[in-house]
Parts: sequence; C-alpha cells; structure tokens
Amino acid sequence: MMEPLQEKVPKRRKVNVILSIVLLVLLSRALMLFTGYIGMNLFTKSSTVPMYMQNVPGTLSKWTLKLPGELASTEKLKLEDFIKFDTYSYLKIATQGYDKFRMDEPHTAANWVFFPLFPLMIFLLGKIFWFEPAIVGMIVSNLCLLGALIYIYFIALQRGFSERQAGTVLLLIVIYPSSLYYTLPYTESLFLLLSAASIYYAGSKQYALAFIAASLSTVTRVPGFINLAFVMGSVFMDEEFKWTWRYLKWSLYSLLSLIPIGIYLLHMRIVTGDFLAPFHEQSLHWFRYTTIPFINYVRYLKKPYFSTPDGWDNGFIAFTVSTAVFVIFLSYFFAHLKKLMTNKHELLFFVYGLLLIVIPFSSQPLFLVSVVRYMMVSIPFYFYLVKLTEKWENARIFYMMLFMILQVFVTIGFFNGYYFVI
Repeated sequence: MMEPLQEKVPKRRKVNVILSIVLLVLLSRALMLFTGYIGMNLFTKSSTVPMYMQNVPGTLSKWTLKLPGELASTEKLKLEDFIKFDTYSYLKIATQGYDKFRMDEPHTAANWVFFPLFPLMIFLLGKIFWFEPAIVGMIVSNLCLLGALIYIYFIALQRGFSERQAGTVLLLIVIYPSSLYYTLPYTESLFLLLSAASIYYAGSKQYALAFIAASLSTVTRVPGFINLAFVMGSVFMDEEFKWTWRYLKWSLYSLLSLIPIGIYLLHMRIVTGDFLAPFHEQSLHWFRYTTIPFINYVRYLKKPYFSTPDGWDNGFIAFTVSTAVFVIFLSYFFAHLKKLMTNKHELLFFVYGLLLIVIPFSSQPLFLVSVVRYMMVSIPFYFYLVKLTEKWENARIFYMMLFMILQVFVTIGFFNGYYFVI
C-alpha cells in the first residue's frame, strides 16, 4: 500500500520541493514564451525580395542591403495571441453564460459542450482581481499546473519512486508536446490538478477529499467520470470487497459526488430542454462521434496526411506522439503483466491511465484532431515512461528529445496561428 506523505517527507523538505516545482513551472513557461516569441519573428512576412543598393562613391561599404519595411518591426506577444480556439467559448461562458436556445431549434454550434467549472472559476476570480477574463484564465491555469505538479511529485513518492525519478516525471509533463495548453485559458491544468488530487487522496485513503476532487473533475471535462470510477475502485479494493458498515459512508460519498454534474445537466435541461444537451451537441455540431477505438489511428496508417480539410490537425505530429504513448503502455503491460494480474491496485491504475488514452481515440472516426492534447492528462503514462527507462537511459533521452522538439513545433505553430495545434 502507499505510505502517507507525512511519514515520508520532512516539513522542511516539502518546502524545498514546492519551491523547486515553482521554479520548474516558471522556467518551463518562460522558455515556452521565448519559443513563441522567436517563432513569431523567425520568418519574414514580406513577399518583397531584399535588394542591395549601391552606395555613393567614397563610403566605407560599396553596397547596402535594403530590407523590406515589414522586417523593420518586431512581432511582440500580445494577449490576443493566447486567445484561440476553445478559449473563446470558455471566456464567453465566463462573461455571458451558456447559449440560450432550445436543443430542438435550428442553431449553430453551441457552447454547451464546454463544462462549467473552469469558466465559473474565471467568473468568480474576475470579481476579485478585475483583470481581463483571459488573463484570469491564464492565472488559473498556471496555478492549477503548479498544484498538479506538487500532487504528482508526492504521488510518485507514494508509489516508491526516488526523488530524482519523481522530478523526471514532472520534467516530462512540462516538456510534453502540448504542455503549452497548461498555460492557456484551457481546462487541461485544472483537470490535471483534480486528477492528481483524486489519485493522491485515494492512495492515502482520504476518501472524502478524493471524492470531492473527482466530483469536480466531472464538471471540468467529459473524462472526469474516470476519476470518479478510480476513486470508487480504490475504496472497493481497500475494503477487499467485504461488507462493512463503512460502505454506507462510501455510498453516500459516491452519491454526493454526482451533485455537480447533476446540477450542470439540470441547468442544461432548463436552458435547452435536454438534460444531455452537452453530449448530443458534440455529434450535432462539433464533429465528435462515438466510434470504434483507434479507428482514426488505423485510417492514418492507410492515408497519411499533414492537415485536415479544415486545417485542424497536423496528422504526422499527432501520429508520432500517439505511437510514442502506445509503445509505453504496451511495453509496460507486457513487462509487468504478472504484477498487474496479482496487484489489484496496480491494475486499477493501469486501466485508469489507459482509459484516458482510449477516449480521445473513440470520439473522432476520421482524423487525429486534438488527441495529443487530450492524452497529456494521463498521469500513469509519465510514471510508466520513467519506470521503463530506469535502466535504459537512452530510451528516456530519446523521449525527452522527441518531446522537446515537437513542443517547439507546436508552440511556434500556435503563436503563428496554425490550427493544427488544437
């Protein structure tokens, strides 16, 4: 079983760890912004060919390069550069609420598919700080990333990792090719935080807190129900499936944990006339359909592409990262099959991480749109990568180099307005 944090890490050491994680977040975000800034100014936006002009006789240089006017100025990062794609919907919900028309009425893509916790936090904190909603959203995301990394570090210690291995797990998270979205007004950081809190508190048998975190994750993103299932599974396994009166308490916790999603769906019923409007709208206007898992991955093998007709996906990057993730899960499964079959907690953890990978590949039959971003919240992936490369350092270096290189591409693509990074 996992050991309580208090028995493993002295108080002073905890402070040092937290400060180190703060520094990791600051450095990784600063380097990412640096990459974006360089990327915005890397290539000329002028179609005019630079020309050499002959100087007057007697000057030191005979020729002078005359640059196009567009190269005289430098593109600077602006707030607008961080507000793209789904951010518009979250900010609209935070400032104006959900679209108010009936489900059975003809309508364009509605924002009902975006769950309410993140925009609600922007709305509430915006009442306190009086910043632009987008700035508030980025503050929330970065603070959630910090909190998530702290939880994940101590989860690593719970699971018997050394402090160096725990640090490697965090490094892999911040260099993952889509980790830019942990800084933007997106739900990735919040979901990662609530997932990490669910795992940590379940592992330390603080079930009330675990149920609260998992419950809140259900109104952050659709896969939140997996966190709830993980916590319930942990309770059953810790109780060894033997009836005790404590099951009444756990049952009450389970029922109470459905309240947030219940309130959201009730609100949808009032606004749209349909309890399941967020899910029905996914397939109606947002091109998300329940389908055979990994069929989009197989179709890429049959017909590779660099962009979709809508320009929403760089297929080669998505395929490369997906394959890298699959290799880790498959390798861990076969290398630790006996452990998974004999240790029910390890099996639960594996299935939990695997489901967070399967879902992105079960909602789009044609393309690999957004799968890189969706997969990055599968916490077990990072643990398995570190564990598998414990004695194979070259493999770990390969993954780190792959992640860093692709992250540069994704970051530059994002700040230059390429849609494949969604």
